[in-house]
Amino acid sequence: MKPLLRTRLCLFAWYLTGGLLLLATAACSSSSPPNRPWVQADLRALDQKVTASPDTDILAVYTRTTDLSVDIRVDLLDINPGDVYALKIVLWDNRDFSKTPLTIDMSSTGAVQTSGIQAGKPIIWPRVVQDYQLDTVTVNLNRAFIGDRYHLDVSSYTTAPLALADEVDDVRSDGPAPREFAPFLMAFWDVFPASTPTQALRDWDGAHSGPLGSRHGLKYILAAAGQFGYPMALLDLKNPASLAALDFMGNLPEIKDLQARGLLILPDVAYGEPATFALGLSNRAAAGFGLPASQFVYALSPDPLANLKQVALAGYRAQFLPLTDDTHLAKSGGRLLIPLPPANAIQATQDGPSLEVRRALISTALSSDPADLVVLGGSLTQSTWGDPDMADPTFEWIAAHPWIQPLASPGLLAFPSRSLPIPVSATASSQPWLAALQSAPDNAASLSAWQTYLTLSAYTPDPQLQALGRAYLGQVGELLAAANWANQPSARVDCSVDLNGDGRDECILANRQYFAILETDGARLTQFFYRDANGPHQLVGPSSQFAIGLSDPSEWHPENGEAADPNGIPGAFSDASATWTAYTPTLQPAGITFTSPDGRLLKHYQLTANGMEVHYQGPGPVSTLIPLAVDPQRYYSGPVDYQATLAPHAWTWSLAGGSRVEVSTDATISAKAFTAAIPFLSSSEDPNLDYPKGDYLPFPLSLVTIQSSGNFSVEIIVG
Repeated sequence: MKPLLRTRLCLFAWYLTGGLLLLATAACSSSSPPNRPWVQADLRALDQKVTASPDTDILAVYTRTTDLSVDIRVDLLDINPGDVYALKIVLWDNRDFSKTPLTIDMSSTGAVQTSGIQAGKPIIWPRVVQDYQLDTVTVNLNRAFIGDRYHLDVSSYTTAPLALADEVDDVRSDGPAPREFAPFLMAFWDVFPASTPTQALRDWDGAHSGPLGSRHGLKYILAAAGQFGYPMALLDLKNPASLAALDFMGNLPEIKDLQARGLLILPDVAYGEPATFALGLSNRAAAGFGLPASQFVYALSPDPLANLKQVALAGYRAQFLPLTDDTHLAKSGGRLLIPLPPANAIQATQDGPSLEVRRALISTALSSDPADLVVLGGSLTQSTWGDPDMADPTFEWIAAHPWIQPLASPGLLAFPSRSLPIPVSATASSQPWLAALQSAPDNAASLSAWQTYLTLSAYTPDPQLQALGRAYLGQVGELLAAANWANQPSARVDCSVDLNGDGRDECILANRQYFAILETDGARLTQFFYRDANGPHQLVGPSSQFAIGLSDPSEWHPENGEAADPNGIPGAFSDASATWTAYTPTLQPAGITFTSPDGRLLKHYQLTANGMEVHYQGPGPVSTLIPLAVDPQRYYSGPVDYQATLAPHAWTWSLAGGSRVEVSTDATISAKAFTAAIPFLSSSEDPNLDYPKGDYLPFPLSLVTIQSSGNFSVEIIVG
């Protein structure tokens, strides 16, 4: 790592004349004098030659004139305090040095020597600043001794042995700035995959996260975009779950501000297949949270080229997707195709851009192909760009080199591209539940089924996570059963249909107002809905409907079906012990009783005018969980306000302007909710802080825990 303080070789600019030593400028301080940043108009030359050693590889030469000084800057590929190299500037001006030039020899060790001045002329010493962070060497000369126009040669040398390494000749102070520049684009995916408050805080401003286990998060690349004015594409930010979590944290205003300034490209996102429905849900969420539709689209798919033929994507001007050539835009069927950067390349470092990135930038700037560009970014969760100790110096380095120019939305859409034929995609394979989803009635329960399906089946390169998603995909069938009931409500008490494809029949307890699904293993309530004039409203659901992979990957067992993730909450009245015990159901006109294999524990479920009653009968102790998922589609489609109240024997969980549910019991009750995280989300993650347990619950759940040493009853009251 380079030193944080920039090293400066500071000398007075003075002259010797008439036997008197006269000071021409003020003494050098510990920092550079204030002046404007170097800009594209100051650039005089980009160097074509590549040298073996980064500290002698000249990238660019600049000149400018201020009120007091003539400034010359030389960009090198990479300089560090331990490097040993030399630079020489030979300067001719139109006045004093027209015949005998001023020669300035500079060594990385600190020595500066001038020579070549005609007899009787002032002897001039420059002020030299080496900036190891920006890899620049700047020479300040007293303007009083330099003519209005001058030209110079710049050479670099190795010193052991002394040998010419690189040179840029005939750089003219009054010459035009080179027209070459390095266009670059920044694009990130895995931008904010937040499914719990804890994960949201880590994704935003994590303490020990990212690829190096350091401070890391979306917050830092957004701050850099605002500070340096660099646009970037956040490809999957419009995922409904991501937008809802950002809104919950209060961070959407910053997103909207940067987008309004033209610094964020937020494509519409097809976060699963089929793209048509995924786009519909993400666009619905974006509109609900106040984000405009985009001309760009991003589709997650194992075969992204197949999406080129989808009608759903046809209305977009440009699509982000992985291309074989990641240095050029392509065009296919009238749509601009924008390549993604390599997924795991180290681009941002503590010393600025990696050498590979620097070489790619200068090579692109000097390329004869106007369609060449550099694409930076990658998976944000795995990228060093989210680490402020790496992002900040990298952005600063890029900003200090004005021949590197970012592409915002208008420039990107107008950038040259190459033709790419539309590929012939393979026939899409039939996915479980897809046909049933496509024929489901349009209501909130079917939207939940689609949201669950798209979340669990979305493409991921992690085979373990793919398998885990497949293990929980059957719950889509249960949500579809609720959607069909809501469309044609009727009374029903039976255990005759395998709703989720697990090989066991589920039990349905329903009337025209309430609908419940009960599993025989564990005698669990996995889904509970009520219906009013506005349609179906969910009250209870398993955690896997909203998030999977909550436990350590080493503990995942997809072969165990709903028990694949030990930290999951598999529905209401799932007991801490004997969670997956096979119960025997007995049907009654008003309810269902489940009996444990040894006959010692009975769970009786029955619907009431106000909801549901559940009676436990048997020896204690018992500890059981009730996950409340109140109108989750409201959470995913716009700002919401969940409210909670805990009384000695009751927990009330409600949605402002929406559903309200109370869990009442004669046993001991405790509860937690994801809203407990609110006071902590405005600060950085603190690894030493004991966060509330609600921070670890999936959005938008609250969780009731009931404990008893004997028989007890629970009421779920809708009001």
